[in-house]
Amino acid sequence: MPLGDGITFKYGEYVFDPRPLFTVNKEILKTPANTGLGTKYSLTLNGHILPTGIDPIGGHVGGLTKVFNGVADLRTAFDKDFKLLFLQCNTNDPIISGYPKVVSIDINNADDNYIRRADYTISLELPSLTGAGSETAGIDCDGTTIGDLGGSGLISISDEFTVEFLDEKVGGDISIEAFGAIPTVFSIQRTLSAVGDSLACAGSDYVQPYERAKSYVSANLGITSDMTGLVGLMCVGADGQTFSNNFRSISVNQGEGSVNATETWITFTGGNPATEDFEVTIDKAADNILTTITINGTIQGFSTINYDDCPPSGAPKFNAALASWSGVEGLLAGRASAVYNSVGGNWSGDLNAVPLSESIGYNVIGGTVTYNKSYDDRPPNCYTGALQESITFNFNQPSDIFASLTILGKPRGPLFQAISTTSATTRDISIDAIIPLVGDCAHTDFVHPPDVYDQLVNNYETTLRNEFNQVFVSSHSIGWEPKVGHFTLSKSWTVGYCY
Repeated sequence: MPLGDGITFKYGEYVFDPRPLFTVNKEILKTPANTGLGTKYSLTLNGHILPTGIDPIGGHVGGLTKVFNGVADLRTAFDKDFKLLFLQCNTNDPIISGYPKVVSIDINNADDNYIRRADYTISLELPSLTGAGSETAGIDCDGTTIGDLGGSGLISISDEFTVEFLDEKVGGDISIEAFGAIPTVFSIQRTLSAVGDSLACAGSDYVQPYERAKSYVSANLGITSDMTGLVGLMCVGADGQTFSNNFRSISVNQGEGSVNATETWITFTGGNPATEDFEVTIDKAADNILTTITINGTIQGFSTINYDDCPPSGAPKFNAALASWSGVEGLLAGRASAVYNSVGGNWSGDLNAVPLSESIGYNVIGGTVTYNKSYDDRPPNCYTGALQESITFNFNQPSDIFASLTILGKPRGPLFQAISTTSATTRDISIDAIIPLVGDCAHTDFVHPPDVYDQLVNNYETTLRNEFNQVFVSSHSIGWEPKVGHFTLSKSWTVGYCY
């Protein structure tokens, strides 16, 4: 149809003359789950470049120059995507108003060898045939849908969840008393991916496909208790569970227009954002009267990361491990005692609550606290503040005193003669202990030995005086190494009777 008939058909500033025929094919984009993503229109233009003013009789021929110039103008007009394709009849609503992507341009050899015309086929793609009724209508970049456009300009999305017990941590009460309850811990991995379509925005401003994919992934990251749809299958998201440890990895492929995000979460029961692994071992031997219980474990802390802040914020997972350790430490003696009682204990019947040895390890970056403590059933120290304590009593009983006479020629040795008396009786006490130092070098406790064992020694001496008529102190010495807290005491008595 000629120009001037009230029909406007153009691409950008290029006006089709004569106007081409066109065919339209509409494709519905859906996910395998039948979720609608949007629509895509394929538009094919079939037309001719036919220069006007050709009159072979009058000598006005078209020739190659006019036809090839028309071809060049067409190619120039379609050298860029997302110009406005506009078809309107008079002032009615536009038949086509959108910003297409140019798929292909084919210029065919006409049967007159380009003397009078060239034939062309142009393939276009666009998400909507009509906008809001004007030449400026198109796709709104803020995500608002116009015309037939659905979703956010995506051609593919995937949202996958993987849920499993973390190290088979099926929680519950332990049959050994004092061990308490073990939390149930799940590991949840979510993989979210999207591929954007190459669509134009209002005003022909182009948005990269990966930007559209990024907008979708960014808006849908995160997890809630009902997002997995597995509450009735894996109990994930049930009451009393907490989500933590949101570790996230992102990959962007700008060439493919895709964005992939993977999030790994930990969900657990209980109030502490941490898990604990521990083991208890029992050592008994025939040549050692004491039983030793060793308990060692690892506390792994969790952290909830807020990716809305830049850089991401959240309490370090080591803080959670340290907070959990403050509660676990008070349980270790009870756990060791429970295991000790389960095997019958030993002669004393009680486990000493003061550790025989202990070590604590902090992994600040890994967010862990490791511990190892050993207990045995040694009797409690006489001085409760002592780290180590050894007390020994020596009882030197009297021996016979006799004369040994050497007789010349007596082949069976000397002659012994009783003189009816005995040697002295002695009693000794020795103490070796490690006592924590209190004060500095200027403190009185630094230059004076501790008196924490004086009462023990005085009580023993009183016992001796009640038992013997005569009690004499034969030696008394005290050693004190304040830098290491090493205390030694040795005291000896010579005792006897008045008759």
